[in-house]
Amino acid sequence: METPSATLDRLRLEKAANPQPPNRTPERLHLREIAIEPAVFQVRADGLDMERVAEIAGNVSAPCLDEPIHLWWSGKRWIVIDGHHRLAAHKLAQERGGESRKVAVKAHPAMSLEEAIGAASLINAREKVAITREERGEAAWRLVCCGTGSIKDQAAWSGTSKSQISIMRGVFERERARRIPQGTLIDRGWDWARRRDRGEDRREFHPDMIETQAREWATKLGRMLGGQRMAKSPEALARALEIISPELPSNLIQTEAFWAALDGAGRALLLEVDSEDAGGLEGDIDVGF
Repeated sequence: METPSATLDRLRLEKAANPQPPNRTPERLHLREIAIEPAVFQVRADGLDMERVAEIAGNVSAPCLDEPIHLWWSGKRWIVIDGHHRLAAHKLAQERGGESRKVAVKAHPAMSLEEAIGAASLINAREKVAITREERGEAAWRLVCCGTGSIKDQAAWSGTSKSQISIMRGVFERERARRIPQGTLIDRGWDWARRRDRGEDRREFHPDMIETQAREWATKLGRMLGGQRMAKSPEALARALEIISPELPSNLIQTEAFWAALDGAGRALLLEVDSEDAGGLEGDIDVGF
């Protein structure tokens, strides 16, 4: 399963590849034209409540079925930022009735990814269906980690207090200063970050713990793919890592373990590439004055 931080990386690339809004802003769309990315935009920790979905789908006069589903333009897809239960209910009703459906939508084509995350938190915070304190905290923490909005904005969007946002920002800054990756802070969540900031979980990143985890992962990868198979297919392995997270290959190259594992020829090749890149940049840059 893709982590929230990996999903964010993928959506950023998707938006960067085509930052312009579409020519048409829809008011209704076929269900097949609507995508979901729950790892980023589903505020509720438990995901969809299928009993609620079935209840909505079974009541054709349910008022919420007429409410528009809020969508964000990712650069190539319309993605739900609010209305996951309504979308699922429409799909279930479509399956039962056998007819192709169009649904009302509220499109937000010009939003950045960060603005869409804020909008999703704000809309969900105002919904009638209760969101737990923990879920609000996680939504606020994600906004803080992504750097989305001011303290006032983040408090309003998530339904938490400005003082709580300030506390979260302090924790985030301290953990980043301790070299904890942004993606790790997003994926592990607020409770983990808070405990770690108090000193309760810092031992998790002790070198011995990293070595233990590395050996565990090596065993799992070996069982699934086989060491020789991976060694004979480095291109496929590199591409697989890129699919998991576009930043993963470059992050691996920057680790001490990766550098230590390279033989002399491999190190020389990386240094040669760095040298060529530096030379190319010097020749290509046009300062404009």
